Amino acid sequence: MRKDMKKCPKPLGYGIRRTPVVLGLSAALCMPAAFSYANVGGRMDSESVQSVLQTHTVKGTIVDETGEPLIGVSVIVKGQATVGTITDFDGNFVLDIPTGKGMLEVSYIGYKTQTVTIGKNTQITIKMEPDTQALEEVVVIGYGAVKKRDLTGAVSSVKNEDITLTPATNPMQALQGRVAGLDITQASGQPGEGPKLQLRGTRSFTASGDPMFIIDGMPGDYSTLNPNDIESIEVLKDASSTAVYGAAGANGVIIITTKSGKAGKININLNAYVGFNGWATVPEMRSGDSYINVLREANQIAGTYSTDEALFSSPKLIRHI
Repeated sequence: MRKDMKKCPKPLGYGIRRTPVVLGLSAALCMPAAFSYANVGGRMDSESVQSVLQTHTVKGTIVDETGEPLIGVSVIVKGQATVGTITDFDGNFVLDIPTGKGMLEVSYIGYKTQTVTIGKNTQITIKMEPDTQALEEVVVIGYGAVKKRDLTGAVSSVKNEDITLTPATNPMQALQGRVAGLDITQASGQPGEGPKLQLRGTRSFTASGDPMFIIDGMPGDYSTLNPNDIESIEVLKDASSTAVYGAAGANGVIIITTKSGKAGKININLNAYVGFNGWATVPEMRSGDSYINVLREANQIAGTYSTDEALFSSPKLIRHI
């Protein structure tokens, strides 16, 4: 044991104890790699001990494009999603990074996700870049249009690219699975029968629960529209976004904007759909005699059948029945 203690990079005091755990911990502090010790309590024991996982602390500050601190920014070690933290009210964070992991992933709503190389730095400052592509998108609400960055109400937007992906003759069928809180059901399969729409559940026991439809600024019937002629569909869900429509928008409002002429080159799209109608199964028809016999038997069992003698006075005719 004295020989092992001399190998330590710095002087260490030691004492002889009966507990082998104390010696094991002392050796682990001295040599982070594998080690061995002997003659403990009259026994020859050897054990390989892994080095304790080493980490180094990194402190940092995350700011926006103007230098203001960002609160609640997610900071994780790249490749280890379980090692991470978020920034405090001053945009600061402290994170213990395992040795060998020198990259951080920083993400925040409305900003681009960044990958930052730490290296040997212990203090860093990260400047986030806004994701303008999502924030500059225009959404139609009420009597006007606003950008998504200024939108506070519950609004879902479906663009023409998503609508034309669904081969449907009814534009509302293109909203299935794309708008949260919108329940679309097909009442029947009759020709021209449109789907039934409910936005955020049933809101009245007696009145209709259908939302209000606005087509190019005027109330209208969406069933007359070709899905390929629609530029965008906005679904206004909460009271904040439907307030300008008053009681008419109590069940929600669906705003449809159709396409208009655009400057530039001519753009032609051709979509062709082919369908076939036919009987799934053809019923087997009975012959005339078989049908009469079955009908007669049914009437006799029901007690509504008149006897042959009451119908025919001639015995010759009765013999042929």
